[in-house]
Order: sequence, then structure tokens, then C-alpha cells
Amino acid sequence: MSDTDHTKLLECYQTSEKFRVRNRAHAILLSSQRYSIDEIASICGVHRTAVSRWLDRFEELGVAGLADLPKEGRPPILTEQEQERAVEIAMTDPKFPHRQIGEIKTETGKQISKYTLKRLLKKKTISGSASS
Repeated sequence: MSDTDHTKLLECYQTSEKFRVRNRAHAILLSSQRYSIDEIASICGVHRTAVSRWLDRFEELGVAGLADLPKEGRPPILTEQEQERAVEIAMTDPKFPHRQIGEIKTETGKQISKYTLKRLLKKKTISGSASS
């Protein structure tokens, strides 16, 4: 390991805001001190395969390999316009979510659960009130 890599790892380990980055940097530093994968896994509180993946990514990408990969979620069921309309519908009759869901399905042709509606309301009302 080069001196610059070692310095960058120490900096990541000591100052990174993200726990996962600090943990990975620590694991690589321990590996450079000749700790075994099992020992590193025990110290970091992860499975040995995770440590092995971290070491492989570091060898391949360097310090940049410490960061989390971008995660993609499921695409939203409703478009942005449909989400706005769903919030409008939900606010007109808030005591009867099953009616709201039925009306949303009638207007959009898409079925959503009461949990999806609840998350949508939470997201839209919080972000809507923050921008006002």
C-alpha cells in the first residue's frame, strides 16, 4: 500500500461522516497490519465475506471503493401529476382512506395501498409545508 493510500485511509477512518466508510477504511488499515479476515470481521462486526468484498473493491478502485454504491429503488407507482391529484383527493375526505384509494384508482387506473397513500401524504405535506 502506498503512503498516499495509507494517509487517505487514515483520513477516511478518522473524519468521514459515514459510519460505513469509516468501518471499511478501518478494515483495510487492519488488513495492511496483517490482521486476518476473520479477525477484521470480528472487530468490525460484519461477516467475513463483507470484509473480503471491501478488500477486493479497495484493490480495484482504491479509496473511491470505500463509498456506498448508488442504490435504486422501485419506480413510483404514480406519476408526479397523479401524486399531486392523490394528495388533493386524500385531503378532501381524510377519515375514509378506502374511499380515497377507490377514487384514485378510478381517476388514474392504478391501484395503491393505504400505506403507499400514507407515505405519499407524509412526503407531500412535509415537503409542501417546508417550501411555503
